[in-house]
Amino acid sequence: MTNEHESKLEKIFADLMTEETVPVRQRTKVNCLHWDSLMQLTLISAIEQEFGVSISNDDAVDLNSFEAALQILGEKLAAQKA
Repeated sequence: MTNEHESKLEKIFADLMTEETVPVRQRTKVNCLHWDSLMQLTLISAIEQEFGVSISNDDAVDLNSFEAALQILGEKLAAQKA
């Protein structure tokens, strides 16, 4: 995964979670007050659209932090290249 991909993912989290005060890379479902089920769907949709990937239901369940999103996205992008 490139720095450009990481920057785009950070921007998605920052743009969608404007009311959160936790630094983007430290955001989790636990420490973000506004990360509810609707935010989860919005994040997934934005990531899929921005990167041209498809996030499965299993991955969606695991997407519970910025770091998890970064890992899942890295796996999806690597699979596209294979």
